[in-house]
Amino acid sequence: MSKEESILLLVVSVGAFVIPFISRKLMLPSAVGEIIFGLVIGVFFNKATESMTVIHFLGSLGFLILMYLAGLEINFERIKITPRKELLIYIVSILIIIALSFGVVLYFDQPKINILVYLTIAIGLLYPVLKDTGLIHTDFAQSTLIIASIGEVISLVFISAFFMYFEYGLSEKTFIHLFEIYLFFFIAYLILKAFQLYAWWNPKKVFTFIKTEDPTETDVRANFANMFIFASLASLLGLEYIIGAFFGGMLFAMIFKKREQIQEKISSFGYGFLIPVFFIEVGLRFDLFNLLKKEIITGAFLISITILLIRVAGAVPLFFTGFRFKEIFAFPFALSMPLTLLVAIATLGLETDVIPEDYASMIVLSALISGILYPWLFKLITRIY
Repeated sequence: MSKEESILLLVVSVGAFVIPFISRKLMLPSAVGEIIFGLVIGVFFNKATESMTVIHFLGSLGFLILMYLAGLEINFERIKITPRKELLIYIVSILIIIALSFGVVLYFDQPKINILVYLTIAIGLLYPVLKDTGLIHTDFAQSTLIIASIGEVISLVFISAFFMYFEYGLSEKTFIHLFEIYLFFFIAYLILKAFQLYAWWNPKKVFTFIKTEDPTETDVRANFANMFIFASLASLLGLEYIIGAFFGGMLFAMIFKKREQIQEKISSFGYGFLIPVFFIEVGLRFDLFNLLKKEIITGAFLISITILLIRVAGAVPLFFTGFRFKEIFAFPFALSMPLTLLVAIATLGLETDVIPEDYASMIVLSALISGILYPWLFKLITRIY
């Protein structure tokens, strides 16, 4: 490790510890504070960032855990008990968001990656915002989380398909690849269903995977093994490794209904250090002065506003549910803060040369704007009315 990288690691470690306290004081989501911190220190470490092997490794591991947790957070039991009529309305709402995302990009001839930016929905920032407002146990919050869960799965599928299309195009290789991926997940699903059946007959043996009192931490080992296996297989199939981690977490969530304790343990491990390092590293990748260019700021605001307006249209079907007007009014803001996935799209787009650094900077800035503005407006609406 070089001297510059050692100093950078020291600064990042201190920042990962201190930033949550500062973010709380400034009423910012921690992830937003961490990206801003990365942008600021990037000004002083612009040369060291070119060879920051350790920071990049820690950030990539944090990204992997973040996506695994995103899959793990999906509550399939809640989706199963949702009345079919309501579930259909939720799906129609998501389909409107997807259709408008395609429509806006094609009509205004925008970069195709904007389709992902506009349609992406994520739970990452939504869950803590609902928790902060004290709404988490309300019917509105639970319904919003169901919509966000379905939306997040669909978003990850679109992200996978998008980057595969840009790598292979509409060739025979693409369809063979898609079939291989489908076959892989179908076989993985069958194996996990068989494991679920085994768990039903041998609950004590399988309890090892989720119990938290084991001194050898078998539960953590099992989850990390699951995460890395899916990440590795996804990479071998030509998918981004984070997509594999997400689906690994999602399939684990389908089997183990009572996973709160192990989920909390992995969250503590991830959010305790590695995930903050990932967000700081995202900030380090971009030039702060580049982000402050007029055209990038204007473009980022336009992206953020478009994300919100598309979700306003997506909220229309909710008039046919039991949602109150205040809740329908707040709903577009709830789904307009996909901070983690927007950062993921910008990061993947930059790594795969789908977009230039300026456009990736624009997406990251729009993620920051949405992550700061929309949670605040959501809280304001739910408190006032």
